Amino acid sequence: MINKFLPTIEKFQETEKQYIEYFTSKGEKDVLGKVISNMKGTAEIQASQGVDSWLGYGVYLPAVEKIFALHAGETEAEFYARTHYPADVVDAYSIPDHDIATLIAADKYSRIHQQSVPVNTAIWPLNDDGLSINLLDFDHRLKAKI
Repeated sequence: MINKFLPTIEKFQETEKQYIEYFTSKGEKDVLGKVISNMKGTAEIQASQGVDSWLGYGVYLPAVEKIFALHAGETEAEFYARTHYPADVVDAYSIPDHDIATLIAADKYSRIHQQSVPVNTAIWPLNDDGLSINLLDFDHRLKAKI
């Protein structure tokens, strides 16, 4: 059973609302696209320093990638066929109908672990009973251009 670091809408809804209000007030029509663009920009900067920041999203990476894929026009079936991510992991780390909140949760998770987990860590726990995900098992995951 997946139960480690699960996101809840209660924790992230207010921040999601603030993001939407902020970017909308700046005239942004595609707030989700702006958040995705910012995340990709940060990943590029970190890659220039030898860090695959996508690995830093850990258990959230499959959910993050699904949001990116669907936003880019890929279907859910195409996403799963391409990545081979386990649907239960994607679902566990997604907040239904709240893509921006999911991305905020992923970013928060990443930032917390930057302080205590070595960069480019690929194996992440899904529970306290030894269940984990090794992101290196997924050849078609997002990867930094280091």
